[in-house]
Amino acid sequence: MGLIDMNACKLRRLGILLIIILVLTTGWASAVRPTSALFDNTGITTTIDATCIGTLLVNHDMEWQQTNLAGGNLANNTLTEGETRAIFTYRENTLAAMGTTKYTKEYNMDGSNVSEGRDNLYARHMVNYEANLENSGSMLWDEEATISSFGAATTGADVGRCVFASGSSSSGAGFKGTVSAGSNMNVREVAAVTTVGGRAISESSTVPVNLRYGFDAQGLGTDENNALAVGSAEVFMNTEFRVYDNLYNATVTGGNLTTRITDRQRTVASGLFDLAQTHEYSSTT
Repeated sequence: MGLIDMNACKLRRLGILLIIILVLTTGWASAVRPTSALFDNTGITTTIDATCIGTLLVNHDMEWQQTNLAGGNLANNTLTEGETRAIFTYRENTLAAMGTTKYTKEYNMDGSNVSEGRDNLYARHMVNYEANLENSGSMLWDEEATISSFGAATTGADVGRCVFASGSSSSGAGFKGTVSAGSNMNVREVAAVTTVGGRAISESSTVPVNLRYGFDAQGLGTDENNALAVGSAEVFMNTEFRVYDNLYNATVTGGNLTTRITDRQRTVASGLFDLAQTHEYSSTT
């Protein structure tokens, strides 16, 4: 049972094929700024390459918080003037039981400042699973990545002005919000690829906050009778951000709310399916 061939995927037979692309780069997001790394440029890297006949279990939970101010206190929910914070979370729970599994994973969380085109958070999986001959096995899959961004208004000229900020100063507006994306599967046969990329730590306030998620699942394709996956899959993305005027607000909970965006998307395929979907959130520069 070989890994999925991504070039062959483009030419495969269409079953249930759903492709959704979401890029939120409208003007309201220009107030959303990345935080920046201070003293600690810690990174975490994980690679897994496993073949298992029987049961394979993988659990992963991560939370990474960052502030751009040396005097900032993550234990205190009150932001000081000009402070920006970012919280990354990542979760994966995989249980492949009573079957044959080929599983590879690349994961990296980089807490240093990154430029546009690079990621703080990255994860990629390639998973092939087939239940045993009695067809009594299954694979349960759960993956989600989240970026939460918070920023108090600033009077500093080093922060790009939000198009929604009021007055004539060069202040940056206050903001807060969360974007999350992921997938779930309960399958008896599948060849799947998932990719996560996220960025919210940069020394430049013009580098966009960004989260991307890609999902592609089909059957193993060893013959024309099993080109479709068997079971069910769900792919989702949820986005909510609020932008405030440039009046300094320590808690980013009051003041004048100038923009509020809520976007929730969910796709479910069940039975025999072929599902490909991509999501992307990006703030403007």
